[in-house]
Amino acid sequence: MKSSNVLTVAALSGVPVLAALAFASTVHRHAHDVGFTDQGVSVAMHLSEDGSRLLTTFTPQRPGFHLYSVGLPADGIQGLGRPTRVEVAGALRSRGPLTAQSPVRMLPMQGTDVSFPVYPDGPVTTELPVDVDSHGDAKVLVSYAACSPQECLMPVSSHPVELTASALSTMRG
Repeated sequence: MKSSNVLTVAALSGVPVLAALAFASTVHRHAHDVGFTDQGVSVAMHLSEDGSRLLTTFTPQRPGFHLYSVGLPADGIQGLGRPTRVEVAGALRSRGPLTAQSPVRMLPMQGTDVSFPVYPDGPVTTELPVDVDSHGDAKVLVSYAACSPQECLMPVSSHPVELTASALSTMRG
C-alpha cells in the first residue's frame, strides 16, 4: 500500500491523519510488497529493482519490541531466543547469507550471565542475495521472535509465503 493510499483510507475511515502518517513512515512499504502479520510483527518483502536481492522488513506492531539478530544460533542461546531468518526455495535461490541493515547490540538477560544479539527496537530490514527463475513458483520461509524488556511473543518458525511466477515478476521495486 502506498503512503497516499494510507492517507486516503485514513481520511475516509476517520483515523487521524497523523496516526496514518506515523504508520506509513514506520512500515516502509513498497508498491510491490508481499507479506503477512503474525505474533505482533508485520512482515513485508519485495525484490530489489534488479531482482538480485529479496528485501524483507519486519515491523513490530507495539513500541519497545525488538527482533533477534540473523546471527543468533538456530536454537538460540541456552535454548532462549530465536534468530530472524528468511529462507527461499523453488524459483528463488539464495546466493549468499542473510544480512540486516540494522546494527546489532548485545542485550543482557536479567538474572543470568547470558546476552543476546538483538536489533534496536522497531523495524528491521534484511537482505538476501537471490537468483530468480521467472518461470516458476517460489516459497519463502520466514522465522523470527519479537521481545520487549518485559515480555516475549511466541516465536514464528518457518511461516510459508507462497509466490507464483506472476507475483515474483511484480515484486520488483
